[in-house]
Amino acid sequence: MGSSLRKRLAALFAGITVSVQAIAASCTGTFLPISDICYDCVFPVKLAGINLGSGNDYDTGASKSPVCVCANNLTAGFPLSFWEPAYMVDTTFTAGCMPLLGGIQITIPWNQNQHGNISVTNSPIGGRSRQAFVHVNEYLSPIMTLLGLINDSPCMDQRSFDTPYASWADPTWNDDTLAMILTPYAYPFVGAAAIAAEGADSVAAIAGFPIKEFFWTAGSWGSVYPVTGNIATVNTLEQVSRLATVRMLAKLHAAGLQQSTAGDGALKSCGALGVPEFVMDKREYRYNRIYPFADNACTPISRPLMAVERNTGRPQDRDMGYYIFRRKDCCETFGASGL
Repeated sequence: MGSSLRKRLAALFAGITVSVQAIAASCTGTFLPISDICYDCVFPVKLAGINLGSGNDYDTGASKSPVCVCANNLTAGFPLSFWEPAYMVDTTFTAGCMPLLGGIQITIPWNQNQHGNISVTNSPIGGRSRQAFVHVNEYLSPIMTLLGLINDSPCMDQRSFDTPYASWADPTWNDDTLAMILTPYAYPFVGAAAIAAEGADSVAAIAGFPIKEFFWTAGSWGSVYPVTGNIATVNTLEQVSRLATVRMLAKLHAAGLQQSTAGDGALKSCGALGVPEFVMDKREYRYNRIYPFADNACTPISRPLMAVERNTGRPQDRDMGYYIFRRKDCCETFGASGL
């Protein structure tokens, strides 16, 4: 090969490298798109056993009595159940990028391996497979409280806006081995067991909710474990983004940082934050995409994504954002002024 040709090829590959790094370092987004939230996802609402609106729901096992008692403060009230818009999450391939905060870029020291990407690799059987590494940010955003729509209700999350989790600050997010130390019970379910359960879990979620007992799989989205941003099977950006956020939620539950707000235990706790749940019940969460396009849907974990991912394949859309609604059972005490 002549020296002139070698120089031209070197210049070409150098240009490609610069372009890829520039793409990886980009950060775009929007700022708190509250107008894109599907507020209908709050329903169904049930107050003292009376349905106040229709919608897709499941039996959490909470008491069906029209009256509830809070033993911690000796007060009584009536059971209230609904879907609370509690969190925003976004996914990005750029470490330090926060798309739902206007696309701001946090400047922190990192190496190139901390940037995410979707890559095509040769599989052992000679074919080709797509893999990905993606970052996730979680924002505490109880919108009903933040907007002042409901005040002083013991059932509503009264915390202010915050960022409780950012994967680029988590040293286990890109290390499958370290992450499995937090969830050792998941070792038997990484592999064939997870794949075998995906079909049944996905079918159950088509018209309803996923199967609670299949905690290790997110149905058509992929395997919940390991709880990292390393996605072994990539179908679409939508699938990758939702699976990464499920893994983030499962990790926070395992660490005791995320609690269950559904069920009889949460009802009797008479508080907005619920009770500890170290193995996540994936039925408790529903997704509403708000960035880059609102889907106006209330999608439970594991449900096939054909309907909601239409028109989401633009090459410039590398970041995704969602509002997460969590199922809540609570005791609304008599005299509370929130409703």
